[in-house]
Amino acid sequence: MEKLDQEIDTMRQELELQGLKQAHDKWQARVDELERIRSSEPHSEEAEY
Repeated sequence: MEKLDQEIDTMRQELELQGLKQAHDKWQARVDELERIRSSEPHSEEAEY
């Protein structure tokens, strides 16, 4: 029974890590997208100064 509890804990930890990695990947993809959009826009703010 003890071994089963350990396996369940291990599986839960792996799932949590997987979820964190997915969340980080989504966040990173969003950051990349925003940087791409920003770099493709003309830099009108810089021209004003």
